[in-house]
Amino acid sequence: MRSTDTRPRLATLAAISLLALAACSNKADTTGKQASSTSSQSSGKTLAQAIASTDDLSTVSGALRDTGLAEVFDKGGSYTMLAPDDAAFAKLGEAGKSLSQPDNRAEMAAVLRDHIVPGYLTPDDIKSAIDAQHGSAKVTTMGDHELTFTRAGDDLQVTSDDGSRAKIASDAVEAGNGVAIPIDGVLKKLTPSG
Repeated sequence: MRSTDTRPRLATLAAISLLALAACSNKADTTGKQASSTSSQSSGKTLAQAIASTDDLSTVSGALRDTGLAEVFDKGGSYTMLAPDDAAFAKLGEAGKSLSQPDNRAEMAAVLRDHIVPGYLTPDDIKSAIDAQHGSAKVTTMGDHELTFTRAGDDLQVTSDDGSRAKIASDAVEAGNGVAIPIDGVLKKLTPSG
């Protein structure tokens, strides 16, 4: 095993966590882009409630509820959910329909865990981490897979360790215990199953 592989990941995660804390400070954003990158719908809502009240996240909201992961977002702790929008699930075709079946809830839960990272991260925090890491920032998901964030101008892209990619699709939704960042793809390669 390569024990040195964990140090860069931990350093990156620590840097992102520190940037998340800095974003909560009273420092003004000199670029003026903070307000355009996130939409604070209701700080009184839990992350599960915020996702459920966002129109284009109804599929992921139902999947969180059906797999029991919504209960995690209703409790303490901070999480960031890279939430595939409804169009992202629709693009999966038959594989997406199969994944949504009740007998595939364990597989759906595994897919969702690969879209969740610990901590309260906004798109601006991620952009700052990318800049600090000179072009990319890596985080480990709750499913123990690695995501790599990169940017092209102001656009953020995320790539999973299996090569799946997505871009941020719309403004982030902030809640009292986390952030949902809508993305235009599912970060898991799926094969159709019957």
